[in-house]
Amino acid sequence: MKQYCFFILFISCSEAESPEIITPYEANKEKWENTSILDYSFILTVSCYCTEEYIRPKTVLVRGGEILKVNNIAYSEEMHWGIFSINDLFKEIEKASNQNVAILETTYDSFYGFPTSLYIDRDERIADEEMGYSISNFKQL
Repeated sequence: MKQYCFFILFISCSEAESPEIITPYEANKEKWENTSILDYSFILTVSCYCTEEYIRPKTVLVRGGEILKVNNIAYSEEMHWGIFSINDLFKEIEKASNQNVAILETTYDSFYGFPTSLYIDRDERIADEEMGYSISNFKQL
C-alpha cells in the first residue's frame, strides 16, 4: 500500500497598500517642517477691505518660531492682530479647509514649501469678508 503525504502551505496575503494621497498642503507643510527653520523674516501683505494701515506691507521677524517684531516694533497680539508667522499661515489654511469655505487658494514656495499666497473667501454670499495674504522677501536668519 502506497502512502501519500500532502503538504499544504498557507500563505497570508494582504491587500497591497494603496499609496496615500498627499495634498499640496500636506506636501508643502512637510517640506517646510523638514527645513527646521525657526529664525526668519519676510514681508507680509494683507489684502482685504480693511484700513489702509492694516493692508500696508509689514516686515515680520520670527525667532524660535515666534513672531518677535513687526516693522521693528515688539510684537503684540493686540497691536498686530492678523499678523501671522509661517506656521500660523499653515494653521489658517488648515482651519479654512476644515470649515469648507467657498474659496481657498494657496500657492507655495517651491524650495521651502511655505505659503507664498493665501486667499480665503469664507462665504460667497457675504461681500467684503475675503482675506488675502502674501509673503515676499523671505530670508532665513
